[in-house]
Amino acid sequence: MNKVIRMAAFALALGTVSTGAFAADTGAFFINANVGQSHFHDSGFDDRTDTTTAARVGYAWHMGDASDLGVEAGYVNLGQASGSLIVNFNTVNLKTKLTGPLLGANFKYTFNNKIYLSARAGWFRSKFDANVTTLGSDSFSGDGAYSGVGVGYDVTPHFSLGVNFDEYHSRATVYGTKAKEAVSSLSGFAEYRF
Repeated sequence: MNKVIRMAAFALALGTVSTGAFAADTGAFFINANVGQSHFHDSGFDDRTDTTTAARVGYAWHMGDASDLGVEAGYVNLGQASGSLIVNFNTVNLKTKLTGPLLGANFKYTFNNKIYLSARAGWFRSKFDANVTTLGSDSFSGDGAYSGVGVGYDVTPHFSLGVNFDEYHSRATVYGTKAKEAVSSLSGFAEYRF
């Protein structure tokens, strides 16, 4: 009976130590910013590339020595695209800007040389600001999605630099018609963890 009590006490002590160590290093908050170039996939636009920016905040839990799993929220500005359409034998100029908040999850795997690979995916609330020469300006919103991959380098335990490739799939109802637009983004990023 004493052996069972000692083993139970040992297991309880080991569990307490492990829980304390886990609680001391469960993860980190982060903030990051991206700047790069977007590309609208719709071939109807004549000018399909622009500057893109994004900012994200979140928390990542350590899932062992090399991997983190986290949640993120942020805002992205994918820039604008423009083109011209023929409507009733008239040329109509169209310019649209795509922005919106996002909410998702991310994963990171860090190698021994401080280089890491990352992946992210989630919800994107897309907002189209459209300007059509014959109709004026209007805004349209809808629920879409985003996903991406990246490679980075931990300059310090709290600061990283890297490159991301992201795909944004936006959706909205435009004048009664369901519309969607896919936009790619290649950007550099800086991230601070605390």
